[in-house]
Amino acid sequence: MAANLVLAVTLAAAVLLGALLLRAFVDRDFAFWPSPKGSRHHAVAFGLFRAFCGGTVLYALLDWGSLGWEHWSRIALGAPLMLGAFAVTLRGYAFLGLDNTYCAQDGLVTGGIYAYSRNPQYVSSVLATVGLALFAGSWGTFFLAGALFGLYLLFALNEERWLHASYGERFAQYMREAPRFLDARSFRRAREALAA
Repeated sequence: MAANLVLAVTLAAAVLLGALLLRAFVDRDFAFWPSPKGSRHHAVAFGLFRAFCGGTVLYALLDWGSLGWEHWSRIALGAPLMLGAFAVTLRGYAFLGLDNTYCAQDGLVTGGIYAYSRNPQYVSSVLATVGLALFAGSWGTFFLAGALFGLYLLFALNEERWLHASYGERFAQYMREAPRFLDARSFRRAREALAA
């Protein structure tokens, strides 16, 4: 019962946030995201996003074991994926800078982990949620990882338009060089970096 209530609230936050992000993408005058820190839209976007993320973690714990995979290997696979991906997310915050992460314009960052993906924190956060789903053995958390990817896609689409307006050809060139999330270039660059 509690798990279903948490899931309902989590999905409601995702649907509302997704609808607002989609409206912002379609209606350029609706400046929902990216929005300046301290603005009403910024507070709503992060409030809904945090409700979704917190609900996802709580739901995973309440839905523990629904996957039916009770072998220790579930935790052995899920925990490193969850923790490793979360570490990459934190590394992304440190590399990009907290202000830039939250819609400041402190310069276009294209190096480090941003050479592999224009949105490495989004990729790693989805992978961390998949790791959480494995760790908790929760079917529903896999579904929420998919919903998180959908939200991140809408965030990225809105941010790309804003970044192009802010940085012009520099961002257009970066878009040609690095994928939105991951593709063969990402893995080739990683292989080359490891070989060097």
